[in-house]
This record gives sequence, structure tokens and C-alpha cells, in this order.
Amino acid sequence: MENRKNTILLTVIAVATLLVAVVGATFAYFTAQGGTTAQTPVNVTTAQTSNGSFQTSGAITINANQENFGQSMGNQTGQATGTVKYSASSTAASDFCYTVTLDITANNFVYTTDPTNTPELTFTAEKEANAASITSPTTLIDAQDITTTSTDIQIPNAVSGSDYVHKISAGQGATVNDQWRFTVTFVNLDSDQNANTGKSFTGQIVFAQTECA
Repeated sequence: MENRKNTILLTVIAVATLLVAVVGATFAYFTAQGGTTAQTPVNVTTAQTSNGSFQTSGAITINANQENFGQSMGNQTGQATGTVKYSASSTAASDFCYTVTLDITANNFVYTTDPTNTPELTFTAEKEANAASITSPTTLIDAQDITTTSTDIQIPNAVSGSDYVHKISAGQGATVNDQWRFTVTFVNLDSDQNANTGKSFTGQIVFAQTECA
């Protein structure tokens, strides 16, 4: 009888031990699974990332008509501004390079003083490097004749230059800006320019990132 009690007791202990082991293993399994599925990927933006951005004020438009253009009425102008902003990472100074283009989408102006081909529509591009606003810009293109031009105009990085890559440099963790001003002018020659009545010009400034040399 005593042996039977001992056998039952040992059996109970064995079953209890087995249950504890099974429950413990099952709990451990679901904890591991739960820990794995809970680690959802999160995109984090840190100060160690450098970035550049472009902003323009809109298209440049000139419309010549009898109401806004005539003898002794002065010039007609259209203007746009642009900003190139670059922030270097918090770990190192770096450079950012870009190009600037006047994308001409419409231009049907003509010369009215042939055969001299006196400019009647002109384009000016001004840039101030590393500035928060335009106060004393450098004129990179000065009154370029675009009277009959229909192709895009790339803007060099120096007056009368042939290098069209602009570089902006920022110190470690710093942010700098290049400020731009673009002007298209219909020049009043105080002569018979009736052939340009009803003519129009539309252009868009296009910034594009490029590789630094």
C-alpha cells in the first residue's frame, strides 16, 4: 500500500514537472515570436544627412499689346526669383552642384528695326552666393538678346564663362543659400514696333542637381 502511494506521488510529480516544462517552453516560444514581430521598421531622419532643394517664384511672362506698350510708355519686364538651399551633414563640410536653365516655352517676338537686328527682348540673370536675400548680386548674363530665341539658355557660373556647373559649399552642420533673380525685358525703342503687338514670351527657370567636378 505504501509503495502504491509512493508510485502515485512520483507520477503526480512527474506529470507536474512535464506540464511546467511544456508551459515554460510554449511561453518562451511565443515571447520570441512576439519580440520578432514587434520590431516594425521605422524610417528615421537624422542630422547626419545632407540635402539640397530648389525653389522658384514661377514663370516669366511678357505680353505686348496696345494697352501696355507704345511710344514713350517705357519697357515691359517679367521677373522670377529662385533659391538654392543646401544643408551639410553634422559630420562634415560638403559641396552641392547644380545647373540653371531658362526653359523657353513660347517666344514669337521679332525684330522691327531690320536690317540692324537691334535687341528688343533681353534676358538678365543675377546671382548672389551664400546669401539669405539678394542685395548685391553678380550679373552673370547681362541683357542678352533673345528677341527671336526659341531654344533654352544655360547660365554660366561666371560672367562670359563657359562652365555651367554652379557649386554651393556648406560647412559642417551649416545651411547656405544661393539667391537668383531673372529678368526678361521688352525694350521700348521709341520707334515703330507695331510688328510686336500681340506677341508673347513665356519662360520657366529650371534648376537641376548635377555631379560636382
